[in-house]
Parts: sequence; C-alpha cells; structure tokens
Amino acid sequence: MADHLLDHVRPYLDGNIEERIAFIRSPRWIGHHAALDAHERLADLLSRPAALRTGGLMLIGPYANGKTMVAERFAIEHLRMSPTQRVWIVQTHEGAGLAHFYASVLQALKAPIGNVRNVVGRLRNSITCSPASRPES
Repeated sequence: MADHLLDHVRPYLDGNIEERIAFIRSPRWIGHHAALDAHERLADLLSRPAALRTGGLMLIGPYANGKTMVAERFAIEHLRMSPTQRVWIVQTHEGAGLAHFYASVLQALKAPIGNVRNVVGRLRNSITCSPASRPES
C-alpha cells in the first residue's frame, strides 16, 4: 500500500492523525534547478569580500511561485551556519511605492523609523542604520 512513498515518509503512516496532518501541511523544499541556482547565487554574494558597492540579487517570478520560500530557506540555512546575521528578508506589497519599500527595509533591520515621512529620509535611514551596508574593517 505504501510502495509509492519515499522511505523517509513511510513512518508517518504509523503515527496518529495529528502527526500525519502536521506532516502533510508542513512546507516542503523541492530542489528545482531554478531554486538551487538562486541558492548558489545567494551564497556567492555572501562569500564576496566586503566592499562599499555590493551586489545584490532580485528574485522575480509570478505570484505564488516560491520566491519567498527560496529566500526564507536560504536565510534559515545561513542563520544555522553563521555566528552573525548577514541575511535579511524584506518583503513589501506590489505597487506599494518607494516609501513603503524603504519602511519595510527599516523594519526588517529593526532600525528606528522615527518621524521620517519622505522617501529620501527613509532611504538615508535605511543606509545609515544598516550594519550590512558598511564594509567590515
């Protein structure tokens, strides 16, 4: 009856209903070549020497296509292996505008937003408050 299942999944058949439902509902990582490529490119960014002009990577794709899962998995793997946090996830709503984007950056970095209402002020705060924006000495 369970011949079609992978070996690591079969033991869940013997569990109680709550355990089986929790397993089914838990997120799965499917190592699609595009996701693995994105992870490799992200790792390359972290392995670069510190510089004033750093590179970045933007994950682009249709809605509900796994971009957030790729980024979250990379961030979690990084936090497991690194003594310091060098990866932040910043997510904003489509079409929300620059002010909202910079506010999202500040929030992700746990930086004080203060009373800055204009885009330039938020950008200035996001750059000066970010420990990741400064090269290591």
